[in-house]
Amino acid sequence: MLRYRKVVARYPRSGYSDNALVACGTLYREMAERFRAPRYRDDALAAYRTLVAEYPSSSLGDDALWAAVEVTRQARDRRKLADAARAYLETYPEGSRAGKAKRLLREREPASPLPKLPPPGLARVFDLRAWSGEASTRVVVDLERTVRIQSDRAYAPDRLWVDLVGTRLHPNLARRAFPVGDGLLEQVRIAQNRDDVVRVVLDFGEVSGHQVFFLDDPARLVIDVRGRPRPRAQLAAEADSLLRVPTRPLDGMVTPGTAPAAAEPIAIAGVDRLPTRPVPTSRTAPASPPVSAPPPAAPLPTPEAPSANRAGNYSLARQLGLGARRVVIDAGHGGHDPGTIGRGLQEKDVVLDVALRLERLVRQELGTEVILTRSTDVFVPLEERTAIANSKGADLFVSIHANASRNPRARGIETYFLNFARSPHAESVAARENAISTATLKDLQNLVKAIALNSKIDESRDLAASIQESMVNAVREQHAVPDRGVHTAPLYVLIGANMPAVLAELAFVTNPDDEKRLRTPQYREVLARSLLGGLRGYLEALDRTQPRQLTDTGQRPTVARGR
Repeated sequence: MLRYRKVVARYPRSGYSDNALVACGTLYREMAERFRAPRYRDDALAAYRTLVAEYPSSSLGDDALWAAVEVTRQARDRRKLADAARAYLETYPEGSRAGKAKRLLREREPASPLPKLPPPGLARVFDLRAWSGEASTRVVVDLERTVRIQSDRAYAPDRLWVDLVGTRLHPNLARRAFPVGDGLLEQVRIAQNRDDVVRVVLDFGEVSGHQVFFLDDPARLVIDVRGRPRPRAQLAAEADSLLRVPTRPLDGMVTPGTAPAAAEPIAIAGVDRLPTRPVPTSRTAPASPPVSAPPPAAPLPTPEAPSANRAGNYSLARQLGLGARRVVIDAGHGGHDPGTIGRGLQEKDVVLDVALRLERLVRQELGTEVILTRSTDVFVPLEERTAIANSKGADLFVSIHANASRNPRARGIETYFLNFARSPHAESVAARENAISTATLKDLQNLVKAIALNSKIDESRDLAASIQESMVNAVREQHAVPDRGVHTAPLYVLIGANMPAVLAELAFVTNPDDEKRLRTPQYREVLARSLLGGLRGYLEALDRTQPRQLTDTGQRPTVARGR
């Protein structure tokens, strides 16, 4: 029992968490019967209902919720049994036990009408999630399958509504609002607008634009909202306002008629207490020894202008003299998604090890802040990886993967950035990494628009080229490896990134020689160092004053880890 509960507690995003909850419920039911203990029956109900609440898209939900009905029947409580049958019918109106649930309700509550059921054949809408950053917010709606959508922007107040045609809302989401309050969005609302239409409403704050598109396998609607980053002065004012004393009295504060208590020092996490000095009580300034003038500061070196990009031009980022201080490293796949599997070697394990090595190297040798989308063997959806980078205000995004081919002799190194695929191989890589067919991609008009409007193509191309060259040169010092070049592909993990973003394919797990080398820590270290070299080369070309500098506070930054 304990091991099943640990799976849910430690790996809530795992594909086995719903199985673990079913196992817990079954064991609790058996314990209730064997030991005649009603409390175990309550534990079984909690396990089944948690599955439906936390994993509404699970294929085990129907069985779990009906098991809750059977457990309630054993308790011989007429009212609770009717409530359990009604909950099953509202959640699974087309479920395999819908007829039984109706009969139970008629038997237990013959005078009460049956709950109104939605029309048959509708796709279910399961969940809604959101990630916020300074300049963008991503909202994701999970649903059973891709459906037709209608959307429009309305004003006074400013809002976007999106209708999912042919859908019904899971009871967990009925008439719920999700507060965001990030300056771009005030809140997100979702409700059953008509019998066969679920409406999602985004209440806008200061928004410059938005994109709406679908991702498949599993189906989810993605809404990206863009805005302008708030000025530093505004951010500082907001931070200062959080430290001000509130105007209304709280517990422990002085109110009229009470004597003030001695003030306790306020400890701020992560900040050492500063030394205090006595404040002079006399109006005459205290005598102080003469202070010698500090030595003149050494003149700062004149910064060099960034190099032109590989096309011989200066992108807008280079014209504005923009650098990079924060890098997101994304280890592909994870958890129940192993990625490509060779002769026992799994892609998810290889890329996580390389990502952890790269994180250490970038932090130590470039003095750059590093964020990992995952630092353990957990599953992170594709759309969440880019959302993490956006919400953390990253300057660069590097996704690490290992390649695959039906031809076991295929091998080599290649790197991708976001654009339309221009070769059959690039199409196959996109199809594998996206886990959807090419035909579906052609139908995603909004997705095509999102790719076509990508404003980071120039810098992504240069970053990809720098990483590709560095990887090939480093590996060729030890092994003859084909340079498969830099390619473009419509990779979901890169869509919506607010920064230059690339995907590096380290080697082919399906090639016996590549797989043999990927198993060794020494080769993984070579790959991590080659990725470091690519990042260093790109940063030096972008802004020669950036590498090996410390943060504005003068201290080396800490690592902020993602999920």
